[in-house]
Amino acid sequence: MFGFAERVPSAYRVAPIFLIRMAGVPFEILERLATPETISVAREVRARREELTKASAEAENFFRSPERLLSEQAFRALRVAVRRRCAPAGMTGPQPRVFTNYADAAANVSTVESNLHATLERELGVARAALLESARTLLPRHLVFGVGGVRELLADLLAASASSGLTRRNARAGDRERHLLLYLQRICAKNDTFSEFGPTGWGKIDNEAGGSRATSTGKPEKVDEPGGESINHIWGMKLVPRPGVALREAFLERWTAHAIAAVMNADPEIFAELSPRLDPNGRIDKQMFIFTESGDTTPLTSEEAGIIKRCDGKTPVHALPASPETIRALVGKKILRCTVEVPALEPHAFAILREDVEKWRDGNVRAKWLSILQPIAELPRKFAGTVEPKDRQGILDETRSRFQSLGAVRKPGDRFLYSAANPIGEECFRECNFRIDEDLINEVAVEAAPWIDFWRDSYAFIASRVAAGLRSVLEKMSIQNGTVPLPAFLRACEAAKLPLTGSGLVGLAVMAFQEVKTAFRERLLPHIGSEEYELSLDDCHVVRENFQYPKFDEYTYPSADLQIAAQSIDAVARGQYQWILAELHPPPALLHHCMYWACPDKAALNDALARTVAGRPSFHFGFFAADFTAHTAVRLFDALLELSNFVAPQRGNSNWRIVPPAEAEVYVDETSGDVCVRKMGTRESLGSFARAWVIPLGFHPFQFGLAPHTPRLRCGRVIVQRRTWTVTREEFPAGDYTGVSRDLVLAMERLRTQKNWPRRVYIRPTEQALRRSGAEGRDKDTKPVFIDLESYLFLEIFQRWLMKSGELEVTEMLPDPDHLLWCEPDGRRTFELRTLIVPRG
Repeated sequence: MFGFAERVPSAYRVAPIFLIRMAGVPFEILERLATPETISVAREVRARREELTKASAEAENFFRSPERLLSEQAFRALRVAVRRRCAPAGMTGPQPRVFTNYADAAANVSTVESNLHATLERELGVARAALLESARTLLPRHLVFGVGGVRELLADLLAASASSGLTRRNARAGDRERHLLLYLQRICAKNDTFSEFGPTGWGKIDNEAGGSRATSTGKPEKVDEPGGESINHIWGMKLVPRPGVALREAFLERWTAHAIAAVMNADPEIFAELSPRLDPNGRIDKQMFIFTESGDTTPLTSEEAGIIKRCDGKTPVHALPASPETIRALVGKKILRCTVEVPALEPHAFAILREDVEKWRDGNVRAKWLSILQPIAELPRKFAGTVEPKDRQGILDETRSRFQSLGAVRKPGDRFLYSAANPIGEECFRECNFRIDEDLINEVAVEAAPWIDFWRDSYAFIASRVAAGLRSVLEKMSIQNGTVPLPAFLRACEAAKLPLTGSGLVGLAVMAFQEVKTAFRERLLPHIGSEEYELSLDDCHVVRENFQYPKFDEYTYPSADLQIAAQSIDAVARGQYQWILAELHPPPALLHHCMYWACPDKAALNDALARTVAGRPSFHFGFFAADFTAHTAVRLFDALLELSNFVAPQRGNSNWRIVPPAEAEVYVDETSGDVCVRKMGTRESLGSFARAWVIPLGFHPFQFGLAPHTPRLRCGRVIVQRRTWTVTREEFPAGDYTGVSRDLVLAMERLRTQKNWPRRVYIRPTEQALRRSGAEGRDKDTKPVFIDLESYLFLEIFQRWLMKSGELEVTEMLPDPDHLLWCEPDGRRTFELRTLIVPRG
C-alpha cells in the first residue's frame, strides 16, 4: 500500500455516473507488428561492439609500447584492421593475445551484424504482412472519413486482396506503411471518440459491483473514514460489454448548415419567407436605434419603429404590415436581421434549417428548397444504416457532390484539433454494463485530493489574472455608471488583440499558467533524477502559498479522466491495481455532443454538474470553440438550462433564456475585482468571463514537464502524472536511415538505453517545438502517438517525428499492455473513465 504522508479529509467525491471512452480495436493488433528478435540481436551487436572497442584500445596501447611481439606483417595487418574496425586479413598461425583478442572481437561483430541484417529482413517482412492484413481488415471502415490523399489510400486497400504479396520496400512503400500504421495506432492504442473506432459507453457507481476485499482474517476490510465512522468497504467492479455497436448517430456537420445558409441567402426569392428580428447588437431608445458596439445612433420614423416592434424573429416578411422593400431598407441600415441563420450550439443545425423551410407557406419557393434539402437530410440516416465501406464512401461522395453542385463548400481552415472536414459525422455507443464500487472509485477523490486542490487553486489564480487583463481593457473605455455595453466591450477587446469570441480569454489563461508552471517546476527540480516522486501537501498547495488571489468554488471542480491498471477484474478485487489520474478537464468535457448524446441518465449527470457551480449563472457570448463542429458542440443549455444565459448575437433556441447582447452590460464586481455581465435595468447577474468554463482551455493539459526528465508523480495510491523524457534532434546520431536500416535499430536502441525508456511509450512535440512551428494548440500533430520501441515500423515513425519537430516529449505507457483489464474475446482494449469531481456532502 502507498500512503499519503499528509492525509487530510477529502472534500471531493466522484459523481455517480461517468462516461467511458474506449479503443474500438484490440491492442493485440499492434503487438503483431513487433520485431523483438531484431531488438535482441541489436543489443548483442552493441555488446560485441563494446568488446571490439575495448580490444581496439588494447591494440592501440600495444602499438605505442616498445614491445614487438608481432611480425612486421602481423603488426601491419592488425594496425590496418583497427583503423578500419574489421578483422585482420591474411594472417595464419598462432598470434599473441592482443592480436587474437582483437581478431575474435572483430569476427564476433561481423557475425552478429550479419545476423542483425538477416533477422531484420525476416521479421520486418512478417510485420509488414501483418500491418497490411490489419489495414485491409480494419482501416477501410475508418478511412471512409478521410479526405485528400487518404481517399487514395482507402481505394488501394479496398482494391487489394489478402493474397496480394508484399511490394519491394522502396521509399514510397515505406511512406505508405507509416501512414497506415499511424491510423492503426490511433484506433488500437488511443481512446479517441470517433465513430466505431472510438465508441463511448456509460457506467455508474454501484456498491453491488463486486465482492468484498479480502484481508488476512478473511473478512471485509474495515476502514476509518476521516469523520471517524467505520464502514465495510466493498471492492470491485463489473464489466460485461456487449459485442458490437448498440447505437449509431449520424448527422450532417455544422459546416454544411453554414454552407447551405450562404447559398439560400443568395436566393432573392426566399426573402418573403424569412422572419426578421432586431439586430441583437443594437437597441431602441426614444425613436433612436443605438449601435451599442460603437455608440452610433440612427433616428427612426414612427412607421419604422412600429414595423420593428412587429419583427420578432417569428413573423415572416410576407405577414408583416410593410413592404419587402421597407424591410430590406432596415436590413441595409443594419437595424434588422433577415437572413437564414444557423442556430448556435446545435449539433443538428442542418436539420433545423430544413425544419424552418418546412414551416414556410406552400408555394414554389418552399417546394424548391425542400426538394434540395430533404434528400441531403436523409443521407445521414442512410449512412448509419450501412457498414460496408464502399457503400458508406458512396453516400459520402453523394453528399459532397450535392453540396458542390449548389456551390456550398466548407471554408478552408487550419489543422485544428477536432475540425470536421467531412459532411457527415458519426457517433457510436456500446453497452458496457460497467459498474464500480463507490469506495473503490472514490479512492481517487480521497488520495488525489491535493492534486485536485492544485487544479482548482490554479483555476482561481488564473481567473484573477484573466480578470485583471479584462479590467485593463475596461479602464481604457469610456464608462458610464461603471458599465459598458457588452458589444462595445467585445469590440474593444478585439481591438486590443484579445478577441473574446476567439482565443483572447484562452491566451490570457495561457500566460498566467506559465507562472504556475514555473513555481511548481521549482519544487520538482530536486527530484528530477528520481524515477518516481510522491508529492507532499506543500507541493500541491504551491499556488495558494505563493500567490495572492480571490478564492472561489463555483466552476472550479474538474472532470477527471481515470484509468485503472490491473491484470484482471479479479485482481482489482484482490487489491492488485493502480489508479492513474490521466488528465483533468473542465466539466464541459462531458457535454460535447459526441459524449452527451448517449448518456442514459442525463438527469443524474445534470444534477451532478449543478453541484459544481454553486447556483452561479454562466453565459454564452459567442465563443467559437463551443460549436465549431457538431461533434464537439457543447450541450450546456441541455445540462444547465436554468443557470445558462444566451447572450450572443447568433440565433439561439427559443427554449433558452436569451438576452440580446445590446441589453447586457459589463461591469467590475467591487468585492472580487471580477469582470462580469448583467442585464441592463434589472442588474440581474448573467455570469462571469473568467469564473466560467472557458479559461481552463488555457491550462490544458494540466501537465508539468522538466527537461530532460520528469519523474512519475504520485499522490498516495494514485499516479497523477506519468514519467516523461525530452529528447532532441541533436541527441540522435546523424546518418542515412532510408530503406531497411539496421543503423536505425542500433541508434534507437542506444538512445533507449541512455534514456532508460520502457518498451511502449507515447510521443508528441514539446511545447517549445510547437511554439517554434506555430502549431501550438491547433495542429493535429499535438495528439500523442503510440510507439513500440521493439517494432522496426514504429522506430521509423519515431525517428521521422524527431527530425521533423526537433524535440519530442516521450511518455511512458500506463497502464501497460499487461495491465489492460478490459478483455473481450478478440483481445484487450485501452479505456478511460471520464468522471466528474463534485463537492462532498
